[in-house]
Amino acid sequence: MEENLIEQAQSGDQEAFRELVKMYGSLLYRTARVLLNDPLSAEDALQEAWLDVWRGLPTFQLGRPFRPWLLTVVANRCRKHLRNTQPVSVPIDNYLGQTLIAPEAITNTTLQSVESPELEAALRGLNVDQQHILALRFFAELELEEITQLTQLPLGTVKSRIHRSIEYLRIRLGAKTEISRKVQ
Repeated sequence: MEENLIEQAQSGDQEAFRELVKMYGSLLYRTARVLLNDPLSAEDALQEAWLDVWRGLPTFQLGRPFRPWLLTVVANRCRKHLRNTQPVSVPIDNYLGQTLIAPEAITNTTLQSVESPELEAALRGLNVDQQHILALRFFAELELEEITQLTQLPLGTVKSRIHRSIEYLRIRLGAKTEISRKVQ
């Protein structure tokens, strides 16, 4: 079915392309959110990525895996978005007496989706690379090979970072449970 849709979309069928967008839209959005960590930037990059897909679809070779190709297009578009994003310079006089950085601006949006305060605190104890890899694996729900493709890290490195991160979380959360049992 997927290959038929791709073939139809390659010949200019917009309805077939819409079906591909429906099939992969959620996955690609979650991936862009993890890579950019900002909903508006993720949406912008994803829109541009879908345009790239539409333009590049005629050259896509049928029979090759489509999902990794899509993820690569999204990752490249996110990288380009990050390169082109220039920080805005505002005189500090405009903010005297105000908080310069709101706490919610510091909070990682992926961590915000965690419902357990203990788990969120434990995740914040990880370094940024570990948080990023875990977010790609469990928030964006990518396969290990897809993570290696996006991060350009060896498979062994991705596996070991996930393993160490999960071990850290187990220890940290296990210690919290032991403490809470002693208090009760």
